[in-house]
Amino acid sequence: MLPLPYKRELHCHIIPGVDDGSPEMKYSVDYMNALHECGVERIIFTPHHTEPSFMNTPTIIGPLFQELKYTCANLEIPIECEDYSFEYRLDESFINMMNSGKWGEESCQLRPLKDRYILIENSFQQPLLNLDDVIYKLQDKGWYLIMAHPERYHYYSSRGLKSYEHLVDLGVELQCNILSFSGYYGESTQKTAYRLLDEGLISFLGSDLHNLHHVQLIKKFLQSKDYAEIRPELVSMIQNDKI
Repeated sequence: MLPLPYKRELHCHIIPGVDDGSPEMKYSVDYMNALHECGVERIIFTPHHTEPSFMNTPTIIGPLFQELKYTCANLEIPIECEDYSFEYRLDESFINMMNSGKWGEESCQLRPLKDRYILIENSFQQPLLNLDDVIYKLQDKGWYLIMAHPERYHYYSSRGLKSYEHLVDLGVELQCNILSFSGYYGESTQKTAYRLLDEGLISFLGSDLHNLHHVQLIKKFLQSKDYAEIRPELVSMIQNDKI
C-alpha cells in the first residue's frame, strides 16, 4: 500500500461524539491507527460546525481533543494530535462568528486550522447566495480560505470548471477528498476531481474520514493502480505539509 501524498491530515471527523463521525473514543483510536498506517504523522481535527445540527465550539471540542491526545499518547500511537479547528458550514451561525472580529483579535470566534487558514464548506443543495461578498469580508479580516470538497458540489461541477476557476481567482484554495478519486461519491464527482487535478486547481487533500467504511475504502484505493498513477502529481501539488 502506497502512503497518502501528505503527512498532515487537515480534514477528518475523528473527535468522538460531536458530529456524524466517530461515535466514541474506541473508534477514534481505530481511525488514528488507520491513518498512521496510511502515512499520516500529524492531524488537525475538523469537526463540523453546522447550524443547527452540530453547533460545536472550542468549549465543547477542547476537552475532547485533549482527551483524545492523551489517549493516543498513552497507547503510543505515533501521530501528533497537532490541533483542532472546524469544518465551517457557510450559514447564519458562521456569518455571526465571522463578524465577531478579525483574525488574531481576542474577540474573534473563528478558530484557524493553522495560522490564518480556515476550512469552509457550502451546503450541498446550493451555494451561499452572497458567497463572493462573504469571501471578500473574510479575506479583509485576515483569513486564508480553503473550500472543502468542492468536487462534491454538483451545482458547480454541472458548469464545468467555471465555478472552480472563479473561486481560485478570488483567492480561495480547493481541498479535494481522496475518496473522490476512487469513485466513492459517484462517477460525476470522480470525473470532476480528476479534472481539477489535471488543471492544477487543487491545493489541499483530505481523508474526510467519518467511519470504518471510509477507512477500508481509503486503504483499498491506496493499493490501486489508479492511485499509483496520480500519486506523483498529488505529491507535487498538495500543500497540507507546507502551511
